[in-house]
Order: sequence, then structure tokens, then C-alpha cells
Amino acid sequence: MLDWIFEGIVKWISSIVSQLMDAVSGLFLNTLNTDLTAMEEYFPFVTKAFDVMQYMAWAILFLITVWQLFRVFGGPITEAENPLTLLARSSLFALLIGYAKPIFLIALDIARAPYTALMDVAMTSEDFTFAGIEQSLSNGLTTFIAITSVVGLLLLIILEISLGWNYFKLLLETVERYIVVGVLCYTSPLAYAMGASKSTVNVFKAWCRMVGSQLLLLVLNVWFLRAFNSSMGQFMGNGGALSTGGGSIFLWMFCALAFLKTAQKFDSYVYITLCILIFKLYLFEV
Repeated sequence: MLDWIFEGIVKWISSIVSQLMDAVSGLFLNTLNTDLTAMEEYFPFVTKAFDVMQYMAWAILFLITVWQLFRVFGGPITEAENPLTLLARSSLFALLIGYAKPIFLIALDIARAPYTALMDVAMTSEDFTFAGIEQSLSNGLTTFIAITSVVGLLLLIILEISLGWNYFKLLLETVERYIVVGVLCYTSPLAYAMGASKSTVNVFKAWCRMVGSQLLLLVLNVWFLRAFNSSMGQFMGNGGALSTGGGSIFLWMFCALAFLKTAQKFDSYVYITLCILIFKLYLFEV
């Protein structure tokens, strides 16, 4: 009697998890792409406040330029910059502040080509619904343990909840990366304000590296989500079996969870790689 009740609870929870995964699957990639429509319409304040960001950036640029020009009177002990070079760089970056958003949109247009190409890749294994995951897991578990036992039911619900939880975390990470790109766009004038002086240009360079890495992650969102969806479709078709005759439900499950966790933390991997490259370039220059 208790086993029957527990089995009913497990099936109810499994159906809820699969329905939630189906409800949100596929809603993000088509909307959160390489344009800022969602950012502008969900957060209209950022577009209204962009002019304020530009005026603030011009003011910061002016203060930095005046301070660096003031240091010229200190002579060689202040290691001041050439005033003509400083004024030329300040004029250039003042112009860039005025065209900050169009310049960023050009970078988004460059990222749109690989994003669209990844979206257009046809994969028949992606044509599935998460509703069948419960039955597929049940069929796979019967080769290891009786699914009608309490242990088998517990294992089933643990596997499905862990898969659903990490999938939702990846979707949240995908949305976060899109928001970061939008924030970088609408605060870009502040970054250009740092480019005029040699003492602050490293801030501008770091911002440029951040933009490049975030655009890369925005494109890779498609790669990660579609790769996971194709893995799900493949599992629904063959139950985790490999062409070599090996493989199992547990091997596929651990690979799928590891893939989701890697996708969630890939921004930290990119950051570490950039730090290593910058360090090597610094050593080469020295």
C-alpha cells in the first residue's frame, strides 16, 4: 500500500518537473538573441537614462583630462603625459562617447552571424518533449534495479529533479549573460571616459575584454542549450546506449549533469583563460 502511494507521488512530481521543463524550453534562444529588444522593452528606464550616462562620461573625461594637464606643471617628477597627445586622445574618446551605442550595436551585429548559424543547424534529435523523460528513465533503471521498489522510485525522482534543477540553472545563467551584455551596452559611455589617459586606459581595455568575452558567451548559449537538447533527444531514442555497444542510463545522466554544470560555469573558465593570456602577453612585453 505504501509503495503504491509513494509510486503515485513520484509520478506526480516527475510529471510536474517534465511539464515545467517543457514550458520553458525553447523560449529563450529566439528572444534573448543578439539584439537588445528584450532589454529595452523590459527595462525601459535604461534607454531613458542613456543620455545621463553620456553626460556623466563626458564630465568624467573632462575631469581626467584637466587633472592630467595639471600634472604637466609638476615637470618630470610627476611623469605627466604629453599634453598634445592627451588632448588628441581626449577629443577622440569624447567623440566615441557620443557614438557609444552604435559602436556596441556593430559588435552585436558581428556576433549575430555565428549566433544565427548555430540556430540554423538542423538536428532531428531535438524534436522531443521532456514529458517522455520519466518513462525513459524508468525503462533504463529496470536493467539495474526494480523500478517498483522504493529504492528505484527514489533514484528515479533524484535523477529527474537533479536534471531539471541544473537545466533551470543553465537557463538562468543564459538570461544573466544576456542582461550583462545589455548593461555593458548602456553603460559603455563610462568605459570610453577612461580611455583618454594612460593612467586609466587599462580600465577601458579591461572593459573591451569583458565585452568580447560576454559576446562569446552569448553566442555559446545557443551551443550549450542546443547541445543539451540534442543529447536529450538522443537519450529518448536509444536510452543512453552508444554505437560501440557500451553506455548506460547512469553514464548518460552523469555526462548530462556534468555538461549542464560546465555550461553554467563556462564564464569563469573564459575569465581564467583571458587572465592567463594577459599574463603571458605581459611577460612577453617585459
